[in-house]
Parts: sequence; C-alpha cells; structure tokens
Amino acid sequence: MDQALATCLAFPEDTLKDDATYDKAIQQHLLKLTKLIKDPPVPLVQYGAQLLELVDPEVNSLSYIAVLHSLLFPNVVGPREVVLEKLVQFLMGFDPRQLRYAGSHLLEILNLVCGGSILPPSVAVEVVSAAILKVDPTGSMFTSTHHQLVKLAYNTNNIEPVLKVIEKDIVFFPGMANSKRPAVLCDMTLSPSVYIHKETGLTNPVKAGAVLEYDLLSGMIFCSKREWTKAHAAFERIVTYPTREGGCSKIMAEAYKKWVLVSLLSKGKLVSLPSHTGPAASKNFQILGKPYKDVASLFDTTNAGDLRSEVEKSSQVWQEDNNVGLIREVLSAYQEWQIKNLQNVFSKISIPEIRHQTKSAQTGNILNSDDDIEALIRNMIISNSLKGVIERNDDGTVFLTFLPSSAALSEAEYAQELAKTAVQLKALEPIFKATNERLGTSRDYIKHLIKEQKRAADKSELDPTMGFESHVDDEDLMGGVTSTA
Repeated sequence: MDQALATCLAFPEDTLKDDATYDKAIQQHLLKLTKLIKDPPVPLVQYGAQLLELVDPEVNSLSYIAVLHSLLFPNVVGPREVVLEKLVQFLMGFDPRQLRYAGSHLLEILNLVCGGSILPPSVAVEVVSAAILKVDPTGSMFTSTHHQLVKLAYNTNNIEPVLKVIEKDIVFFPGMANSKRPAVLCDMTLSPSVYIHKETGLTNPVKAGAVLEYDLLSGMIFCSKREWTKAHAAFERIVTYPTREGGCSKIMAEAYKKWVLVSLLSKGKLVSLPSHTGPAASKNFQILGKPYKDVASLFDTTNAGDLRSEVEKSSQVWQEDNNVGLIREVLSAYQEWQIKNLQNVFSKISIPEIRHQTKSAQTGNILNSDDDIEALIRNMIISNSLKGVIERNDDGTVFLTFLPSSAALSEAEYAQELAKTAVQLKALEPIFKATNERLGTSRDYIKHLIKEQKRAADKSELDPTMGFESHVDDEDLMGGVTSTA
C-alpha cells in the first residue's frame, strides 16, 4: 500500500519548468504506473478504494485515472457507490494536460459512462460534457465521444448540460489528412487536432454517418429549445455534406425537410440552398421535400387560409416524418412574422391596424379582439423575438412602436466587446495555425496555388493596369463576386 501510494503521489514534480522536462518526467511516471498495474496482486485494485481517498484527482490525475480504470474494468471492484462518486469527481476536475498521456484510459471510461448504465443519464451527460471541454476547451475537435454523448442526451431528454458542447463550432475531425504530430503532448498551445487523434487514444475513428447523426440530433435539441438559428445551421451542415458520386442519404433528406421548416421559423421565409450543396442532392431534395416547399411558398404570403389548408392536406406526411411539432410551430409563427415584417413599412402602428392586417394560420382568420393581438405582441417582446414597445395615446389608442434591432453601445460596453473579441481571437490562434499547416501541405491546395499564379501571370500580361475587374472572374473561389466588365 505505501509503495503504491508513493508511486501515485510521485508526479507531478515541483521542478518541471518546461514542456520537454515535463514530457520526460511524465513518460517515466507512466512506466512506473504500468509496472504497478501489472504487478501481482495488482496493488491498484487491492488498495484502490483507499488510494482514491488519498490521491488528489486534480493534482495527480494520471495516477488517479490508473487507479480508477483498474476499479472500473472489467467490472466495478470495491464499494460501488464510493467508486462512482470518485468517478464523477474525477471527470469534473482532472488535469487535462496529464490526461493527454492517458487518452485510451479516458476514452474507455467516457464510453462506459455514455453507455448510460453506470451513472444516471442526467449525471452522465453533465460529467461527459465537462470532460470533453476540459480536454478541448475550444470545442472545435469532433470526437467519437461527441456522437455518443449527444445520443445519450437526446434519448434521455437531458439536453441542458450538452448545450455547452453542441454550441461549439466543429473545425476538425479525426483522421483528417496532413495532421501534424507534436514533439511533446504537454504543450498547452497546441491545436486540439494535434493531440486528439487515434494514436493518443482520445478518440476512436469516426464515420460520416456519426457526424451526420450528431448534427441531426444537435439540430433537434436546438429545436426543443426553440433556438431556430442554431437548429438551421445544424441541419444545413447535413444538407450540404459532401457525398461520393453526388448522392443523397436518408439522413440528408430528413435534415432537408427540417431545414425547410426551420428556415421559416428562423428567417421568416425559405432561403436558397447554399451554393456548395451537391447538384444531385439538390435535385433529390426538390422531389423528396415537395410538400415542405409547398408550405414554405405560402408562408411568405398573406394567404393564411391557403397555408392552413396546405398543412392539413399533408398531415399524413408530417406524421410519417415526425415533423408534426415543427409544423405546429410554423403555423404559430406565421402571424408573428407578419407582425415583424410590418416594421419594413411602419415605425409605429396601432394595435387595431395590426389585427386587421395580419391573420392566424391556425384559424385562417384575424384574431377575435384587439386584446388578443396585444397579448401576442407582448409575448413576442418578452421572448425577445420582437424589438418594440407598446404605448397608449391620450385618446386611449394602443400603438406598437418598433425599436432598432440593436441599440448603440456605451463606451464602456464597447470596450468590453472589444476585450471579449480579443480573447476569442487569441483562443483561435492554435486552430488557425493548425488549419494553415494542413492546408499548406495539401496537394490539391498546392495545385490550386500554381493554377492561380499562372492565371494571375497571364492576366498581368494582358492587362498591365492590374485593375480590380480584370482579376475577378466567374470561377473566383470566394463566390458571389463576378466581373461585370
């Protein structure tokens, strides 16, 4: 027991000043822990419960996970409640720098927790979400744990804790080409793509299906929170996902239907598909999503009765696609968007006028009273979906005054926003560096650069004035800028 405890407490050392020294010391500590795990009668199991009481999970994280892993696999050993309590404590407070050297052990533990049987789902979602963001505070690296976590959260309706994970922008995926490998794992300035990969054990390989399902479930979680803009972005990532031979998978078709409905909720109309959507997928969407596009074509009109009839006509379709809830949201939002669109014409309008100029898609008629329309507008203002105030004139007439979407910031608020932006930009530096390095070693990108340099040289010879119009053409990669010369 004493020898096992001494080994567990031997790291980290006080003299570790730089990354190279830290890396060397932790490698030596790993060898000692490995010997301790393999030595009969397996001291980490025999004295595991006692060691967990004496070892600090935040300071001696590498030793702690060695003990914890020995007690959890293949089955829980020792007092179950104590072990699981220590498991929760560990996942909420480990040192991520040390755990880069025990990726496989951490991944196995996270997989076990995501299984939903060892901890209550509400606790499991909370601790796994925390662990993911401790390993990668930027949240920019997709891992196999992301997929398991979002499935557990959605299937058990424990969505609040997972929001902090799915709201992050994913930039990197396991197995991406040209990923650089670091000299030492302990460098805290590394991009997550450099230290999170199959070789470090922090993720398993992932397939396209896992990424698509992650975005689909994330979008549905955002829908449950009525976060329509975030849901729209999640579904759009699926709709535009590149596929072999320009195909369209079932999950892409499912996402497109939700994307159409959420477009209406987030933007008040159906927007065009992004330009990078696959041509074959676009054609399939037009066919498979026809009932949805028919509804969308009526949403941006004043024909509330026609919209209601169109929805009722395809009730079986919504049922089969599990989109009944979203269709109801669309009908409910129809009059709200009519009211919001009035600010394109008016800066101030009376409540009676609003009642007579807008209709409910749920009934196909105007609301019964001015009080009903006023209550609707007040709810919109409270929910922050409408910027405006309700005022009463001296004659008793009630008006809605539309407000600017964003008020001018004070000097102090502006300074705070600048400081916040600076911090965010600083956090993006490792991601930008890793992306730039990967791009710089890509054969396709190098070919593109050569092509662009040759094209620029040819144009310089033809037009020595180097004018703007002479250097923009229909193939510009940035898109949306075409020459009018």
